[in-house]
Amino acid sequence: MDKPEMPDFEALAKKALEQLPQKVAEQAKAHFLSSFTKEGFTDNSFIAWPKRKDLLPHKMLSLSYALKNSIKISRADLKQIVISAGEGIPYAAIHNEGGNITVPVTQKMRRYFWAMHKKTGEEFYKNMALTKKEELHIHIPKRQYIGTSEVLNKKIEKTIIQEIINAEKQLKF
Repeated sequence: MDKPEMPDFEALAKKALEQLPQKVAEQAKAHFLSSFTKEGFTDNSFIAWPKRKDLLPHKMLSLSYALKNSIKISRADLKQIVISAGEGIPYAAIHNEGGNITVPVTQKMRRYFWAMHKKTGEEFYKNMALTKKEELHIHIPKRQYIGTSEVLNKKIEKTIIQEIINAEKQLKF
């Protein structure tokens, strides 16, 4: 009777580990991109973004899709997986973390507000054009779209376990 061939455990482990970082990175990127679709962030549970004050028809943080399109996989290997966002976008951090900003009032802004007042007839724009303030203090509410997420960690854990199960199925005794 022939002895069964011993599986090459090292090759099986190497194959499973080669693909795992990229799978996990893609899963994390998809999780963060979904924040823009859902208009909120999922950590332990879903946290909806605060509603905005204007009545524009587009979704929040989605007028140009610059923030959404900036989410990318920066590194995906066995040592580290890094998903980055907002590279080269100065307003990325303030939207993700929330906070207060101070903006100087310029003549260009005043002209813009006058043009918007003439276009829409809204008093808000007229008031902004006529303001005596030299700077505006603006509160940007937190609209987190990327960060640590317990739900994502659980999804990643399930993916890793599934990869181990799939590798185990490759064993032939």
